[in-house]
Amino acid sequence: MHCLRVCLIVFFSICGFSSSLKITLPPELQEYVDDLHKLCLEKGGLTENDHQTYNINDKNEKMMCYMKCLMLESKWMKSGGEIDYDFIETQAYPEVRDLLLSALNKCRTIEEGADLCEKSYNFNKCMYEADPVNWFFV
Repeated sequence: MHCLRVCLIVFFSICGFSSSLKITLPPELQEYVDDLHKLCLEKGGLTENDHQTYNINDKNEKMMCYMKCLMLESKWMKSGGEIDYDFIETQAYPEVRDLLLSALNKCRTIEEGADLCEKSYNFNKCMYEADPVNWFFV
């Protein structure tokens, strides 16, 4: 399950709104991703339509908090708000490791934001800007 948490975030942070990169996830990881997506949608009072129509350039409070939920649940962000870069690096899904690390290295310094929701948004926005072709939103 430890690797599943990390692989999920690789999935949401680096793979793309675009269809240019297709990663086939193992069934147990796909199930974890689906469960986490559902959990974070519910926590945020969001619908699938809210998620599907979201544009990363929009600072929507509910979607920013959805990103916070994903990051906390996957252990990419500690409860105090620190992004755990070492954890991300050591647990990266092998198929996207190089893409992830390339983008991650461009996002080691981000704006804190007013709260953890905004910080999570800032991180994801940075990851998107670092590799817009391969980034997507779980």
